Amino acid sequence: MSVDIKKWVKHCAACQKKQCSLKNPTEYTPIVVAQPWDIVGMDLVGKLTPTKEGYQYICVMVDYFTKWCEAFPLKTKSAEEVTACIIKLFYKFGAPKRLLTDQGTEFVNKINLGVCQTLGIKRSLCAPYHPQTNGLVERLNGTIQRCLSKLVGNRPSSWADYLEATMFGLRTKKQITNKFSPYFLLFGREARYPCEVPDTYEINESVEEMIAEECISECIKRQDSITRHLGRKSRRKTVEQNRSIQNIYLGS
Repeated sequence: MSVDIKKWVKHCAACQKKQCSLKNPTEYTPIVVAQPWDIVGMDLVGKLTPTKEGYQYICVMVDYFTKWCEAFPLKTKSAEEVTACIIKLFYKFGAPKRLLTDQGTEFVNKINLGVCQTLGIKRSLCAPYHPQTNGLVERLNGTIQRCLSKLVGNRPSSWADYLEATMFGLRTKKQITNKFSPYFLLFGREARYPCEVPDTYEINESVEEMIAEECISECIKRQDSITRHLGRKSRRKTVEQNRSIQNIYLGS
């Protein structure tokens, strides 16, 4: 199966068009973390094609320990909208110990710093003109953009419709480094998922993305099927209720 997957990726025009070349790692000391939510990297993706809701950016946040990632669509990159993402993360998982961002004004402002101080979150800033300091979230940004660009096809303004499915795929795929998915590291079990991924062979980053995309597509298909099923069920229920009302009215 692994041979078939590699062959499929090698000859997939969309995958080759969107795939970036991997660079050798630098000699900088990697960030060391001891437990989940010790350090969270945060960055923005965009400006993207505006959606019908007016979204043009994505706020991406990733836990450096588990690699769990969150993504929030934004209409602007204002201090208010970006800071609201920190509050959303807090309500889901509690406050991280440290937040790592670049020195953009959307991250370094009175609103952002005030919320972090209130929540007890320490701030760390990347070195100027050196995005590799926050390399984990920078790479994730590229992966999200490539996945979305393959899924939207000729409808680039629909990217927000696929964002949650994309994130679910990234959270449930196994990492090359530790052989565990972010979902497992955070919750202690794998997610119930409609696709199986082989456990016993090495896969590179491009194959990982392809597997995630297959799972995302399957998830979207099942979601559409469930929506149609619920629609039919709702219509049948309405017909039955109308019949009951008619029977009561006719005295039967």
